Parts: sequence; C-alpha cells; structure tokens
Amino acid sequence: MKTAENQRSPDTEWLRSLGAVLLGLTIPAMLSGRAVLQTFVGLALITAIVIAVREPRVRGVLWHTLRSRAGLVIFVAFVGMAVNIPGSLDPLRSFEGWGRTLIYIVGCALFWAVLQTDDRTRKYCHRTFIGGMAFAAVVILLAQESLVIPELFDQHFILPLRILKNVWVPVNGAWGNTAPKAFAAVAACCVPVLFWLGSIRHGWARWAVFGVATMSVVFIIGTVNKSALAGILAAVLVVTFAVAIRNGRGWLFGWAALALGATASVLLLVYELPDEPSSVPVWDWIPPEIVDTHRQQIWTFTAGKISEAPWTGYGINVINRLPGANDVIPGYHAEKIPSHPHNWVLEVLGETGLVGFVPMLFALAWLAGRQFLRYLRFGEGAPLAQLGLMAVFWASSLFNFSIWSSWWLISYFLLTALVGAGPPAVSPPRRDA
Repeated sequence: MKTAENQRSPDTEWLRSLGAVLLGLTIPAMLSGRAVLQTFVGLALITAIVIAVREPRVRGVLWHTLRSRAGLVIFVAFVGMAVNIPGSLDPLRSFEGWGRTLIYIVGCALFWAVLQTDDRTRKYCHRTFIGGMAFAAVVILLAQESLVIPELFDQHFILPLRILKNVWVPVNGAWGNTAPKAFAAVAACCVPVLFWLGSIRHGWARWAVFGVATMSVVFIIGTVNKSALAGILAAVLVVTFAVAIRNGRGWLFGWAALALGATASVLLLVYELPDEPSSVPVWDWIPPEIVDTHRQQIWTFTAGKISEAPWTGYGINVINRLPGANDVIPGYHAEKIPSHPHNWVLEVLGETGLVGFVPMLFALAWLAGRQFLRYLRFGEGAPLAQLGLMAVFWASSLFNFSIWSSWWLISYFLLTALVGAGPPAVSPPRRDA
C-alpha cells in the first residue's frame, strides 16, 4: 500500500529515477563549468515538469507550497524589488534578472515537491549527490597534491581534472588550485548539507559521508577561496549557536569560546593564504590580507553611489553601468565596478534601494527564524542544515559573485530544496541507508 509520501505513478517510475540522478549530479557538475550545471538542471526540470503533469499529488504539493506563508513572504520581497524596474537604467535587463530569479525559485519548489512525494526518488537523489561530490573531491585533491608534492605533478594525477574542465593546453601545478575556485564556493554551500546527510545515516555510510564533507573543506582551503572560508566560518558559528541555545545557558559559554577560537583560526588562515596584488588601501583598519584593496575600492565607490539614490536604486543587475563604474583604479588596472560589487548587501541596496532591500532582508530573517525555531522545538538536523546553508551562502556572498548569477542562485535554491524534502533526522537503522 502506498503511503502519502510514496504515491508515484507506474509510468513515471523511470522518469523519477532519471530526474533524481540528474538532480543529484547538478551541483557536482559545476566542477566542469556553469554551462554544464545549467544543462543538468535544465534536463532535470523537464523530467520534473512531466512528472508534475502526470501526478496530481506533485501539483498539489507545489501549489500548496507557493500559497504558504513562506511563499507569500518571498512574493512580497519580489514585489518590493520590482518597484524600480520601470525606472531602471536598463528596464529590460532588470526585468530579465528579476524574472529568471523568480523562475529559479518556482523550479526548485517543483524539485522539492517531486522529492518530497517519493522516498525512492529522494534516496536516489541523495546518493547521486553524495557520490558526485565524493568524485569531485578526489579529483580536485589529486590535482592539488601535484602542487604540494611536485614529484606527483604529471599527467596521471592532474589529467582527470583537465578532462572535466576541458583544458588541453599545458598547465603548471598551481592550475590544480585555481581552476576549481568557483566550484569551491558551491562546495562550501554543500558542506552543511553533506554533514546533515551523514547524520541521517548509520554505520560506515555515516562516516563515509562525513569524510566527503571533510575532503570538501580541505580542497576549499587549497583553492584559496577566502569568501568560501568566510561562509564556512559563518555556518559553524550559526549552527553551534543554535545547538547552544537549545541545550541551555551553560552551553553559551562553550559556544563563545568556540566562536572566538574558530574566528581567530579562520582569520589567521585567510591572512596566511596567498593574496592578490595590492594597491593603495582604502581602510587602514582592515588588513589587505583579509579584504583585498580592490574590493575596498569597489565597496567605497558603490557605497557612494547608493547615497545618491537610496530609495529605489538604479535597477536590478545594472550597477556596473553607472557613470564612473568602468573607470580604471590607478595602480590596479581594474575597474571600479568590474561587473558587480562583490557584496550582496551593496548590490541589492544599490540596485533596488531600501524599497527592495528591506522586504528581502525581512524575508531572509523570517525564513532563518522559522528554521531556528523549528530546531529549538523538534531538535531535527534538517533545520540546522538549512541554517548552515543560509549562513554559508549569504556570508560568502558578502565577498564574491553577483547575487543575480544564475549558477550561484540555482545551487543555493537546489540545495535548499534537497534538504527541505527530508527525510526526518530521526529514523530507524536501515541496511540500505
């Protein structure tokens, strides 16, 4: 007899299996590039749409989700961000950025509905995701070891990464560290999800998944992706704070010591890792080893432009078209805003103003608060994973890519759907877990 969460149609069984594999491989596919990730997620979306057409329950779950309080809060935030589209520097570009982001959210809500309505599909997706991340970690670590141990640097150790990156020109040992830098940002978002997936398994499977998460942290450090490290630190602080709050006042002192030690350790690591060339510092109180001077220049210029249009901004995804944005910084040979401000707060404030930023900030606070309260009430691992994922994404987005980047948003929304679909943190031991 089929349960309420296991009502698939016989004619969609193969589609569900295919969709689960495609969905599980989407994030690991980012190692080969953004186009490959978008191809996988596009194919997975086609399978999800066909499943939704054939299975009324999937459509019902999706519709219920879109009409929920979370859906309403997100909708209000998008209304706020849409206010300035008519007055944008490029209304068509702004509408495109706004519209596709909304489509990504709805699409990942559909993925969530497909996964949530069938245990088998969800399990296939989780296993494929774990296997893909394990494969990616091994490939990257092999390439990085070629630099650490020069005698290992030959075509045998670095070839798998070159094949995945479609790079056939001669490379040196450092290439293994720099090539996966963008993937390292996505992998940082995967770390709390992997630890959660390990926590709901038993025996050797649990420790195997924990091992994949640990290997991911190791290769992230090797890529010298400082924004990803900032995200991981934020996740550690947020998750351990939630655990401390739930376990009583006495735990808060331990959390304070952990927070101080973790912050100092990450700052020291970031300080010691290689830096970009520096120019004239903007802020003497921030060492350029922590925040490079180019970012300081970008943030200073962007903040000045925000003060000139604080209410509705200049339009979504157009801030690099402001007058003076393409001027070259003396001594740096780089533009004041090369493509985006490398900080989601400044980007959203500058492009949507307070009218768009405040509803978005409220939506994020409401969603995070809901997960926090759910963890305090039930003690489940999924809310902790969601909090960790939010911490990694939004903290690292203070330093890295444009918040409107498709691959970056798809990765975040997809991981959110993967965790949100379950299963519950507490489950009886299973031989096939």
